[in-house]
Amino acid sequence: MGNRVREFMTHRDPDEHIWVERDEEALIGTVRAGQRPMPRIRVFDLLQGEANPGGPSQALVWDGATLRIAAEQVNGKERGLTRAADYDLVFFQFSGSCAIESEYGAIELEPGEVALIPAGIAHRSTGKGECLRLRAMSKEAVNLGVDPDKPLTESRFKVVHSDPLPSQNGAGASTADDDRALEHLSFWDPTSDIWIERRCSELVGCVKEGGRGLKKLRAFDYFTGMTGKGGARAPVLYTGNEFRIDVYNLEGQQRGFHRGLDEDEIWFQFRGHAVNDTEWGIIELDPGEMSYVPRGIAHRINGGKGFLRMVFYSRQLVHPKAFNSSAGRRTSFEVQ
Repeated sequence: MGNRVREFMTHRDPDEHIWVERDEEALIGTVRAGQRPMPRIRVFDLLQGEANPGGPSQALVWDGATLRIAAEQVNGKERGLTRAADYDLVFFQFSGSCAIESEYGAIELEPGEVALIPAGIAHRSTGKGECLRLRAMSKEAVNLGVDPDKPLTESRFKVVHSDPLPSQNGAGASTADDDRALEHLSFWDPTSDIWIERRCSELVGCVKEGGRGLKKLRAFDYFTGMTGKGGARAPVLYTGNEFRIDVYNLEGQQRGFHRGLDEDEIWFQFRGHAVNDTEWGIIELDPGEMSYVPRGIAHRINGGKGFLRMVFYSRQLVHPKAFNSSAGRRTSFEVQ
């Protein structure tokens, strides 16, 4: 008999933890058949320059019935506006900064900050510096899980790239705020998409009341202790029936293996190195990389110094849509 370890199984509904004891060697690399292996994806190396005329370079990385996640590079001001008609948008800033103008007003995101753009709200972004971010699209409405006005700490981050970003030919060109521009009215099913001519100056800040508003969160400033060791629960930044976003700050080995039975977990490593023991094998992640844990797979995190991770949970199946080639770019990031 090998080393005995604890495993806890969870359901989203009902919210319960079931603890069992198992042999450690039975929980690492023991999958023998299955259709959902765990990739290691350098998501920002998937970007190839300007993909959308007048918009950000974008690569769809994860796709599901109610959740999609893309990597984006925003270079200068978008020439048009976007209004997500029937889905919410969550932007997480990884590097550089991004000013977002919307019908609720304007905010600016720095590394480690996140914001919800509710469905139906027109907006456009202006990227500054080496602006990289994640775009999460949720088909259901999501709500805040923490108070944006009451963070517990005040963290600031700087992200340094090992290599320059790919160029975006023609990106960054902009017109005056009162010039006319196209608004992309975007639907979950893109066959309904339309483009409408608007005057930008008449849209920014035009909402007078109602709705969920626009506020940013400093994602990693809500910890009450170290997660994953029994001392503190992971802060839930955004939550819905099908979707939520948590953050983790584990250093060292997680106190037990976790097996989520009715949710997929999509991991984004923000800072620090991580060694993840799973039944699919050992998956390592560095800043700017993503992987996922399909439902039913036991996993345990070994977090390096300064470990910070954002996790997207989906009750519906989510699948990887893009992979790095062996001959592609291999950008590394230092998060200070």
